[in-house]
Amino acid sequence: MKLLAHLNLIFIVLCPSIQGSLFRFTNIECKSLDPEFVEVKECFLKLVRRSVAGMNFHLVIKYGPPVDKIQFNLSIFRKSNVYRLFMFNHTIDYCYYMRRPEQYPLFYIFHDSLMSATNANHTCPYPEKDIYLKKMIFNDQTVRNLPLPDGEYKLRVSVGAFQAWRLQVNVYGVRS
Repeated sequence: MKLLAHLNLIFIVLCPSIQGSLFRFTNIECKSLDPEFVEVKECFLKLVRRSVAGMNFHLVIKYGPPVDKIQFNLSIFRKSNVYRLFMFNHTIDYCYYMRRPEQYPLFYIFHDSLMSATNANHTCPYPEKDIYLKKMIFNDQTVRNLPLPDGEYKLRVSVGAFQAWRLQVNVYGVRS
C-alpha cells in the first residue's frame, strides 16, 4: 500500500492534471477464447447519466463442476498512434485475491467499483453458471487513485480457468 501511495505522489508532482481527472468508457469488446467453456451473451456500454457510461456484460459458464482455479491478468495500454503496453501487466490468482483483496493494490483500486456491480463477488468456488456485470462505472475515488496521465487507454482483462485463458475483455476509455 505504501508503494501505491508513493507512486501516486510521484505522478501528482510530475503530472498535475491527474488531481481532477475523469475516466470515461468509450468502447468494450468481449471475446471468448474457449467457446466450449464460456459464452458471451451480452457485452455493451449503456449510458447511465450524461457523459457517464456503465459497463455491462453477461457470461454463461458451460463447464459442469464449480470453477475454483481462476487467474486474472490486467494490462493497461496507452494510445500513441497504436496501443502500447503502459506501466502494468500483472496476473493474479483470483481465488486468493478474493480472500485478501488489499494485498494487491493495483487490483484493489478497482475492487469497490467491480464488487458493487457483479454477482461474482464472493470467494471460490463459483457454482454460478451466469456471471453478470451491470452498470459498472468508476467512481471519483477510483479515478483519482489511478496513477495515469491524461490520454486514451485500453484496459485488457484476461480471465483464465484451470491453467488456460478462457475470456478476454478490452475496455477502452479516455482520461481527461
